[in-house]
Amino acid sequence: MLMKKTLLVLSFSLFIHLLFSQNNATEYLLSATVNDSLKDYPAAKHDLDNALQLNPDFDSALCLLGNITLKEGSYKDAIKLFDKVVKLNQNYFEAFYGRASAKAQLKDYSGAIKDFSKAILLNSNHAKSYYNRALAKGYLEDYPAAILDLNKAIGIDAKYVTAYYSRAFWEDISGNYDDAVKDYKKVIELDASYREAYTGMATAMYQHGDKTQACEVLKTAAEKGSIMAEELINKLCN
Repeated sequence: MLMKKTLLVLSFSLFIHLLFSQNNATEYLLSATVNDSLKDYPAAKHDLDNALQLNPDFDSALCLLGNITLKEGSYKDAIKLFDKVVKLNQNYFEAFYGRASAKAQLKDYSGAIKDFSKAILLNSNHAKSYYNRALAKGYLEDYPAAILDLNKAIGIDAKYVTAYYSRAFWEDISGNYDDAVKDYKKVIELDASYREAYTGMATAMYQHGDKTQACEVLKTAAEKGSIMAEELINKLCN
């Protein structure tokens, strides 16, 4: 009977220890999240080290550490951290998205597409996943698939300026001139300071024989401070 009571006391003590360890680890994670938002990455990483000492399998702490490591440009190390998260939790959206982003930075576009696809399965309403998967597909010269993903991103976020710009670029490469110009105009409608949209639209117009309109667009871009536009005016419009 005494042995049974002793075991119960020990079990309860272990439970209390684990409970408070988890609470402390969570507090470190919260502090790390604040420091991350302030871009104080050394402080955030110190908090996460403390959290992981208390709970080495704390997937949220590992994922945040992976994201900070990704932002610092240590892509291979970030992938290793995201690998740990995925091993612990196969449904962790942020881990797949982060790992995909790191792989894309390392030009592993096929690997990035695979992870972005998993992220989309977990959250089909995340416009950035479609956008970034589109970029990876574009780098692999799968332009039709890239455009389809950009359609999805824009369907979710109708004001996604960079998605319109990227779609215009891939459409122009694919020979869809009218659609490309339409998207360049949409970019300018949403953000009149987007100088690349002016030069992209002007280049498309010039290549398709509309020199006069192209030069007018380039003049507008030059007025907005585009050095490339000034160079193109000198080459194409004089």
